[in-house]
Amino acid sequence: MAVKRCRNLSFLPSELIESEILPRLPVKSVLRFKSVCKSWNFLISSNPDFIKSHLHLNPNNDSLVLKTGDKKKYFHCNDSLLQCYTDIIGSVNGLVCFYNWHFEYEGFEIAIWNPATKQCLTNIPNLPDRYEDRELERDDCFGFGFDSVANDFKVIYVVTIEDQPLVGQIYSCNQYRCWRKITPSKFLFRGSGPILLPPVIFRGSPYWLYTQPNGKNSSLIVIWFDIHNEIFQMLPEVGSVDKKQGKTSNVINFKDSIAVLVYDYVLFLSASVDVYVLNDRHCGWTKFSIGPIIVKEATSIWRGQRLFQCFKNDDVLFVSSSNELCSANLQSHAIKSMGKEGKSCSIVSCCAFSESLIFIQGMKHFDEKEDEVGIFFLKKA
Repeated sequence: MAVKRCRNLSFLPSELIESEILPRLPVKSVLRFKSVCKSWNFLISSNPDFIKSHLHLNPNNDSLVLKTGDKKKYFHCNDSLLQCYTDIIGSVNGLVCFYNWHFEYEGFEIAIWNPATKQCLTNIPNLPDRYEDRELERDDCFGFGFDSVANDFKVIYVVTIEDQPLVGQIYSCNQYRCWRKITPSKFLFRGSGPILLPPVIFRGSPYWLYTQPNGKNSSLIVIWFDIHNEIFQMLPEVGSVDKKQGKTSNVINFKDSIAVLVYDYVLFLSASVDVYVLNDRHCGWTKFSIGPIIVKEATSIWRGQRLFQCFKNDDVLFVSSSNELCSANLQSHAIKSMGKEGKSCSIVSCCAFSESLIFIQGMKHFDEKEDEVGIFFLKKA
C-alpha cells in the first residue's frame, strides 16, 4: 500500500502543482524546476500571475540587506580607472535599488537588482538635471517604491534646500522609462542636515526622517512620498529632543507600522527607547517606551552605535562599539552576535529584504559578487 501511495504522488494534477505547491516553495527551490520542462520554465520566469502568487504565498524570510562602509569599487571606462562608491536606496518586493557615485565625474549610476534570481536592470539613464546650484546649501537623496495600482517600480530623486519646497525627479520602470519632474511639495523644507538614507519603504512608499531646529530642541519630522499620486507629504510632528542629551533617532518598520525610535546614541541598551508609532490614518503618533534591554550597567562591548531594524520576532539589530553586528530581543532581553558576517566591518545602512521572483522588463543576468560593492545579506534564523 505504501508503494502504491508513493506512485500516486506522480499523478497529481499539474494545475495543483503549479497553483498550490510551486508558489509556496523558496525562490532557490523554484528556480531549480525551470529545467523540468519548457512550460515550467515559462511559468517561473515570465508568468506575471505565478510570480505575483509566489510573492504573496511564499512566507517572508525576514532578511536584511546591509551596506558596509569600507568598500570602494573600481571599473574601467574609456581606458581609465574610475572610483565608485555604492550605497543602498531601498528594497521592495525582493528588488534592491542602489546607486554608484562616480567620484571623477560626480555622477550617479542607478541599478535595480534581484539578488535571488541574479538579474539586474542597469539601463536606467543618468539624471538629466541635478540642480547644480553651488551657491545653495543642498543635499541629494533617493527613494524607491512600488506603485501597486500601476504595477510599476519607481525611483525617486529628491533635492532638499533650506526654506524651499522639495523638488526632484522620478523614473518609472514600466510606464515611461524616463526621468520626469515631480510637482514641488506644498511645504517648505526646514531640515537640518541631509535626510537619512536609505528610507523606510512601507506599503510601497518611501519615508524619510529629518530634524528641524527649534531653539534648544530639534523637532522630528517624517516626510513620505505618495508613490501612486507622485506627491510629497509631510506627517504631523513626531516630537522633539534636546540637542544636548546625546539622543539620536531613525525611522523603521515596527511590527508592520511606521515608527520613529528615539534613543541614547551610546547607552541605548541600558536606557529606555522611546517609540512613536504612526496611526493608520497618518494623522498622529502614539508614544510608548521599551527597555532597557540590560538592567545592569552595560559593558563597553555593548555600547551600541545605532539601532537599524526590527525583526518580526522583536529582535532589533545594532552595531556594537567593536563594530560587531548584534541583535537584542525586546521581550527576552537576550543579546547575541550575528556571527562572522557581522564582524567584517562597520554597517552604514540597512533595509528589510525578502526574496522573490519579481523581474522588470530589460533585466539581465548579473554575476557580480555581492561583497565587491560592500553589500551583503543577512537571513534571520
